[in-house]
Order: sequence, then C-alpha cells, then structure tokens
Amino acid sequence: MTRYIDTKHVSAELRRRLKAAFPGAKFSVLTGTGTGSAWISVHWTDGPDIKAVDQVANPLHGAHWDGYSETYVHTDNELTVTVKGEQITGKPLVDGITTHRDFSDDVLAEAKTLWSAAFGGADPDDGGMRGAAVVEGKVVPDSWAPNQVRFIAQEVVAPKRWKAAQAAATKAPAKAGAKSRRTAPAKAGTSAGVTVSCTAEAGVTVTGTTFGDGAAPILRAHGLDWSRKGACWYSRGNSGDESGAALITAYAAAEALRAAGITVTADLPTLPAGAILPAAPVPAEAEESAEDDVPEGFSGIVLRHTRAGGTLAEGTARGDGSAEILKSRRFRWSRNLNAWYLPHSRDKAADRFTLNAVSEALQESGHAVHITVREDIARSFGEAEADREGRAAERAERFGEYADRAAGSSEAAFAEARRIGSAIPLGQPILVGHHSERRHRRDLARIDAKQHKGIEQGNRAEHYAGRAEASANYERHRKDPARTLRRLKELEATLRGLEKLLAGESAFGSSWDISKPENVAELTRRHTETADEIAHWREIIAQAEADGVKLWSRAQFTKGDYARARGHWYEVLRVNATSLTVPGGPDIQPVINQETRAYSWNDRIPYDAITGRLSAEDMAVRLTPQD
Repeated sequence: MTRYIDTKHVSAELRRRLKAAFPGAKFSVLTGTGTGSAWISVHWTDGPDIKAVDQVANPLHGAHWDGYSETYVHTDNELTVTVKGEQITGKPLVDGITTHRDFSDDVLAEAKTLWSAAFGGADPDDGGMRGAAVVEGKVVPDSWAPNQVRFIAQEVVAPKRWKAAQAAATKAPAKAGAKSRRTAPAKAGTSAGVTVSCTAEAGVTVTGTTFGDGAAPILRAHGLDWSRKGACWYSRGNSGDESGAALITAYAAAEALRAAGITVTADLPTLPAGAILPAAPVPAEAEESAEDDVPEGFSGIVLRHTRAGGTLAEGTARGDGSAEILKSRRFRWSRNLNAWYLPHSRDKAADRFTLNAVSEALQESGHAVHITVREDIARSFGEAEADREGRAAERAERFGEYADRAAGSSEAAFAEARRIGSAIPLGQPILVGHHSERRHRRDLARIDAKQHKGIEQGNRAEHYAGRAEASANYERHRKDPARTLRRLKELEATLRGLEKLLAGESAFGSSWDISKPENVAELTRRHTETADEIAHWREIIAQAEADGVKLWSRAQFTKGDYARARGHWYEVLRVNATSLTVPGGPDIQPVINQETRAYSWNDRIPYDAITGRLSAEDMAVRLTPQD
C-alpha cells in the first residue's frame, strides 16, 4: 500500500533542507490548497539564485503540471520525515513547488548605479529601450531599462553579496569559539547585587538584576517596569519628578529587595525628614514559582513553561551544544531573560510536541533535561493586552529614533557628496596624465561612496519610519470598534462551542471525552480565558460608546431607511439580527436602491460596517433636484 506524506510535513521538511543548504538566508514557505490539489510556494529576498533553490525543492515534488495535457503528472519522488517522533517514508502530497526570488532595495539601488555607469550617467527610472552593455563581465541584453536593472541585480549584485555572506558565515564559527563562555542563568539568592538610583532626570532606575534572582516580582509590585532599551528597571512617569514621590519609591523598593535577601547598593539622595515609607506591597506570584517539580539540586537544563512567562530553556552554557538544538526548534536567545525562549508561547498552552522533541534531542546529545509545565501561573487578558500595548509604544519610540538617525546620516552623506562635487567645475573631464588626475578620481570615488551611503541610509530611514508608524497605530487598530465587534462575534461563538464540549456535545467538528478529569480541566481553563477576553473587549466597546462612537444595531433601522457603508448609501430592504439586506450590484453610484440597483440579487452588510443612517424622507429630500 502506497503511503503519502501530508503537505504540511513536506513543507516542514523543505524548510529544514533550505535552512541546511543556505545558512543565513531567510525563506518564506507557504502551503496552499485548491480543488483536489495542494502546492507549496517559496519566497525569499536576495540570497541564492532560483536554480540552486529548485535543486533543493525538486526532490520534494509529488507531481507537476503538464501544460500540454492540462493534467498533473505524478513523480516517483519519495522522502522520509519525522512525525511525532516516528520516521515515515512515502510520496509527497504536493502538486507543485513554485519558487520566487525578490530583491531588496539595497540590491536594486546598486544595480541602478551600475546601470547608470554603463549608460553614461542616464537615469534608469526614465525608462526607454536600451542596447546591450557589459557590467562586471556580464553581458546585459538589450531591453527596457527596468528589465536591465533587474538583470544586473540578478546576475551581478545579488550573487556577489551572497558569495560575501557565505564567506562571512564560514568565518563565524572560528570567531565564536574565541568568545567567553556564557554562564548558566542565576538562581534565586545568587545575585551579585543590584543598584537602585534616583535622579531628577531619569527618575527611579534599578540595574544589575538577573533572571531568577527574585527581584522582578518585587520591582513590579512597586510599579517598576523593564526597559529593553536601557536594560534596566524604571518607574513610569517619574522622570523629572521633584516632588519626592520618586525618591520614596526608590527607598521602598530598596528595602523590599534587602528584605528578600538581595544585595542592594542604593545611590540615593537623603530622604526628607518626616517622610514615611509605604507598606510593602505583596508581589505577584513569581513566574518561576518554587512549587514546580524540579528536583532539588538538579543541574541540567530545565524546560519551563508558564502561561505568564511562556516557554523557557534555563541552565544552558555557551559551547555545550544546546544552542544548535534549541535554534533548530525555533528557540531564540534573550539577553534580557538570560535564557532561551520560544517565541509566541506566552499566554498560550504548552506546546508539548516541541517540548518533548527538544528534550529528546538534548538528552541524545548528553544533557540532563527536566520539563516543568505550570498552566496555572497566568495573567489576565487585560494584563497581557496592556503589556502588548506598552511594548508597541516602546517599539514606536525605538524605531522612530532609528529613523531619525538614519535620515540625518542620509542627509549628511548627500551634503558631503555635494560639497566634494562643488570643488569640481561643471563638465570638467579627468585630465589623464595631469597632476590633478589622482585627486580627481579620488573625489569622484568619494562622491559615489557618499551617494551610495545616502541612498542606503534613506532607505533605512523609510523602513524604520514605517515600522514606527505601524507600532504607534497598534493600539488604535486593536481597539477599533468595528474590528472589536467582529472579534467579539468570533469569541462568543468559541465560548458557545466550549460550553457544548463541556456538556458532552460535539463542537468545532470534534468531541471530547469529559469522563477524563484532564479534559474537563483543559476545557474549563479555555472557557475561563475566553470569557475573560470577551469581558475585556466588551469594556472597550462600552468605553467607545461613552466617548461618542456610534455603534449601529437593528434597533436603529427599519425597512425603507438608508444605510451608509463603503462610501455609498444603500436602501434597507430587510432588517436582520446581525446585518441589513440591501440591493446588490456594483457600487458605481452614490445611492443604491430599488430603482438604481444594477442586479436583481440582494447583498448583506453587517452592522459593524455601517457608518451612517438616513430615513426614507431625508433621502428623498437629498435626491430632489434643487432649483
């Protein structure tokens, strides 16, 4: 019996092979399905050429499209993949793998520069048909200017950069071996000491903490937050404070840290006479709770998961071989946590498959491994959302600074190029053999380098300005009333499905055995979390209504009214529970009713897409020609 490998497992194997064949290159491997077919598309920027990637992908084709017969022709390819720890050999269920290579702005900018030099300083953006030319030994065929620029990017610039990247990668291991070894993360009570300071300019700052020393929950309880940019704890809103509140916070935090057995150096001004320190707040339960099941004196690697902290790998050391294993399982190193972490694992259930796979791989390499999972250590959805919004604000500020610096560097580079060029008379050729020849060529090279830097930094500024804008708009987009209403509909449907599963009925296309206590506990936890998220978004909607945002429902409409949506007015044919029935047809006129409709069928518009209402009488007045 022929065995087949599912498309998602073929896609995972393709990712693994691409990563092994082209270290340093980033690939996007996406799967798609159609009527009786499935395929994989691979996208990347710069890096290796398409032929090299096709050589890796071709053995994973299960079939290919034959344009003559207009049918899929199956291949004899077989591959072996690992699924849930079991090796399976079979034919890939993939009807085609397409590869598409893009080029970065830097590569295209360099290609344009080379094209301009080959065609006497012309601007490729002006277009036009051009003859053949030779660029760094490659013959550029006659074609339109944009096509020639892309040819240069593909055949000259990108291969040169990819070759340089591969050469740098081969040197990286030797350099890495010379670095000092990284020590395992500190455990509670082993901190070398922290420093608490308070200044009028920076407010309260705490430095010297380490992951697991017990300082984090104490500082959070005193209102301090972690700053990735400054690599320190700080108190929001206390910079520039001269009222004494910041100083009291600093003293209180220092005393609480000392009470927890942490060595503290307090570089603080004298506390005003009569000042009373507030009672020490009760810190939130630490994410690395002592109630986990790590054996006493265990010195191996701990794979720890909590809902609040995500999945972490603690106890690794530089050069012990764990880094390669963790990287291959999507783990990343965090300097802030001084530990490996699994991205996007916070506020989610533990990925048991990944934990078991990592544990097995680490044990095979000689490491002692212990897995501990605490799903009960969690934070509310509101706390998680506030944390995401805070990090988005930090990203906006950080990317804004990057953009400003890059823009300033770009302008300075262009200004320097103009200054150098101003010393050369307009149209002055290079006087070959003259004493000025060397200086002239040197200045031209400097101008070219400065212009390249100006272009590169300008593109960098534009890139970070876009990221800063996206981060700054994060909260506005998340709390947009229309999006929030749609999100609530999905969450309420999920909640109803969970209630069915808890009642022993089927939902989401499956059913759970509720005779098992662990299933009931998991469903109950999901139900609680979903209800918590629904309550949060309902508060957002209530706040939007209190701020004057109009939210529409069936109560505001009757048959014959007009509703505004998508920039047009539609006659209301029927009022439904979640939508309005309106005339169908292309939206080519401002008012669409029974007389102006283009087609006979009707359409539905959900209430969250509606932005206005007019009665039939008001619309009749609007449509009446004015004398």
